[in-house]
Amino acid sequence: LEAKRGNASLVTNIFCENALETALQFREKSGGEITALCYGGENAEDTLRKALAMTADHAVLVSREGSSNPGPDAVSKVLAAAIEKLGGFDLVLVGRESGDWGVGQTGGLLAEELGHSCLSLVDGIEAEGEGVRLERQSDDGVDVANAQAPVVLTITNAEHNVPRIPKTRDVMMSYRKPLTSWS
Repeated sequence: LEAKRGNASLVTNIFCENALETALQFREKSGGEITALCYGGENAEDTLRKALAMTADHAVLVSREGSSNPGPDAVSKVLAAAIEKLGGFDLVLVGRESGDWGVGQTGGLLAEELGHSCLSLVDGIEAEGEGVRLERQSDDGVDVANAQAPVVLTITNAEHNVPRIPKTRDVMMSYRKPLTSWS
């Protein structure tokens, strides 16, 4: 079964925007740099420009050819290779699931590819000592976990990580920032 896309413009997955907003809030409190990474076709440049407009520091597009709907195993392998090419990381934040098929496996598979731990459905991150304090909602309230970097996190939506609306100036400046593209 091959999925076919219609004529509508593609938009950024809301859960990936929650992950970016969480990263931006973490950077505001604790410092660091944010690289937005996307595996997609030429039209994915708009997604990365939006990330730059939201004030991500860098953006990398890994061009996808072939299937318009690669499985999470293929996506995780490509993202892991790109992350390794970038030269390491402390935190990798991904949306809890894709906005189209909602499989929700890429984060865990990515952690496996990178050889690091993964915690899913996180909605809050704070620096704590040499690591991070993570929160997520559960049936019993709020679960709290501590993790040492590097770690992969899947981010879910919460009332405090609603994506910011970029300022007009930041949107204009995003088109002046370099966008790295890899095949």
